Amino acid sequence: MSNKYKIILITAFVLFVCISGNRIFAQDDFREKIEDIKLEKLTKKLDLDESTKTGFIEKYKSFSKSMRQLNQRRAKTYKLMTENIESGNGLDTLVNQLLELEEQINSKREEFVVDMKSILSAKQIAKMIVFERKFNNEIKKLLKQYQKDNKKEQPFKD
Repeated sequence: MSNKYKIILITAFVLFVCISGNRIFAQDDFREKIEDIKLEKLTKKLDLDESTKTGFIEKYKSFSKSMRQLNQRRAKTYKLMTENIESGNGLDTLVNQLLELEEQINSKREEFVVDMKSILSAKQIAKMIVFERKFNNEIKKLLKQYQKDNKKEQPFKD
C-alpha cells in the first residue's frame, strides 16, 4: 500500500477520533468519510469516466446500505443466539433466521455483481472485489492498532 493511501486512511481515522458530539452520529460520519475515500480510490482504480462513475457510486452506496442493514440484523440474531444457548429458548427459530439472513446477504451480493455487469467489465468487477477486500482488511488493521495503542495509553480506564 502506498504512503499516500496510508496517510489518507490515517487522516480519516484521526478525524473520527477528533469528532465530538453524539457517538452514533460520529460513527455514521466516520463511516461515510471512509466510504467516500474508498469510492474515490476504487473509481480511480477502475478508471471510470464521469458518467459511469456517477452511476457506479449511486449503485454502490445503495448496495452498501443494504448490506450494512443485513449485517446488523445478522449480528443481532447471532447475539440473541449466543445469549440463548444455555437456556435453549428459541434456538431453532434463531438458527433459521441466521440462515435466511445469510441467504439474503449472498443474494444481494449476486444481484449487485449482475447489476455491475451492465456498467463494468469482468476485469473491473474482479478489480473491485480484490480492492474491497484489501481496503477492508487495511481498515480492520488500522482499527485494531488504534485499539491496541489506546489501551496502552489508558490501562486503568473503566
